[in-house]
Amino acid sequence: MFTGIARSLASNTLKNDTKNPVVWQPSILLSAIALALTALALICRDDETTNEFLRALNLRYLPILTVNLLATAVALTFGYSVLVPIRYGMGDFEGDYGSRNRNDVLTLLMLTSTTGLMSTLALRRSYTSWPQCLFYTVIIALQLRTEPGLRHGPQWWTSDNPSDVVALTSVDSESFMMPERSEDLNRIRIQDIRIGRDLFCLRLLMFVVVLPLMWLAYLTFNFSDQIHQTTIITEPRLDLEYSPQFDSEIVISMYKERVDEVAHLISTMRAVSTLRHPRIHIYIKDEKAKLELVKQGTRADQVTLLRNVGREAETYLHHILYHWDSLAKHTLFLQANVHNPREFFPRVHDYFHPEYTGMLSLGWSGQVCNCEDCEDRFNFRDTTHLFPDISKRIDNSTVCDKVLLTYKGQFIVSAKRIRGINRSIYEDLHQAFVDRNSWAHQEAYLQGRPDSMSAPVFGYTMERMWNLLFQCNSIEVAWKCPSLLSGNRIGGSIEDCQCLDPMP
Repeated sequence: MFTGIARSLASNTLKNDTKNPVVWQPSILLSAIALALTALALICRDDETTNEFLRALNLRYLPILTVNLLATAVALTFGYSVLVPIRYGMGDFEGDYGSRNRNDVLTLLMLTSTTGLMSTLALRRSYTSWPQCLFYTVIIALQLRTEPGLRHGPQWWTSDNPSDVVALTSVDSESFMMPERSEDLNRIRIQDIRIGRDLFCLRLLMFVVVLPLMWLAYLTFNFSDQIHQTTIITEPRLDLEYSPQFDSEIVISMYKERVDEVAHLISTMRAVSTLRHPRIHIYIKDEKAKLELVKQGTRADQVTLLRNVGREAETYLHHILYHWDSLAKHTLFLQANVHNPREFFPRVHDYFHPEYTGMLSLGWSGQVCNCEDCEDRFNFRDTTHLFPDISKRIDNSTVCDKVLLTYKGQFIVSAKRIRGINRSIYEDLHQAFVDRNSWAHQEAYLQGRPDSMSAPVFGYTMERMWNLLFQCNSIEVAWKCPSLLSGNRIGGSIEDCQCLDPMP
């Protein structure tokens, strides 16, 4: 609990410091708050807690305390989470420990299968790597270790003769001890045995029949490609004849962000080895900005002034159209104020490949919608059926089924994918942003939502449509790609979070 509170306070205090993607302050704040809360808890208690705590610091416990400290530090450093085992309270009978262990394991297995099955059927498949399966199995095996309590069967399983059991006693109104009647005792004993056997049959049914069936259903629905292969897989249309003049370019959509912050962002991106010395092109939508000062302050290769129209989506479309024949091999599109910077930089480092990356979204992953009626949990809905229209324009022979949505307006895409579809598609989308009389600014599309040229409603649609536009609708990405907080999954591959281009 203290660790969680400290972590929360650290996150809220630092507010994602973009000046240092790998910050060290959270560790200090975490330690300080944890020590303060622990000390406060010890002072406020009036029992033997303080003495017990001091006794636990004995030298003979130093090795195990050191292991615990190092394990916690590693968990916080790499996973930002800690699992705390909570044992039963004091006063439990020693003989019941093994039975509780066994029941805990069975309950865990039942909860895992039930939760997994419900999640798979209601949401989407969940990805589990072989290290996760291995450690889960190890934990189950350790929980089922032999304990003294397991050597004795349940009390009702004994074969004692009811007549051999010592008679129970009762107290009458005069407080004299009176022996129970033998036949009553036998009846109670037989009734207990029947109840015990009924419970045994119920448990046998649950854990020998129901539990295996639940696991079988979960594994089948979650990991069977035959069941989940509902998306029509087609080869993407790629421009394989285009020869780019340089490897990578970073396109930044800027408004009134501080120049020094943008300069730090650029220097950090240039330090990513896989980007191979990218060109920097900044588009500014602030008419009062001094372009030469921005260029000098950021050391960008090119700075271009645009009208304050259409937010970042119009910027990206403008760059594609006006640099159609000079696109880099890979272009990183992002805003000057990067979303989730702490996770953004590791995501680029872990997944971008300078040869194979086709389309890599750098925002939330895993959201899928039906193409004909696309909507998400953020109150977005494709009321004009733009998704199926764009899909048909890309490839008439393809039936639009599932769409993998993009978020945050930050992604890396290859020139092969950009130029793989007809240029007129980009022109029409760009026109929808810049033309005040286009359908994207009419009430039939807006349906009462506030709209302006600088902040169009259509921008939210475009934010979600980049994967569709660049032909990256792999449902494998939807269920395999870890969250931004999870980082790079052990046992995974770079293909988990992106669509790859074929080898040259």
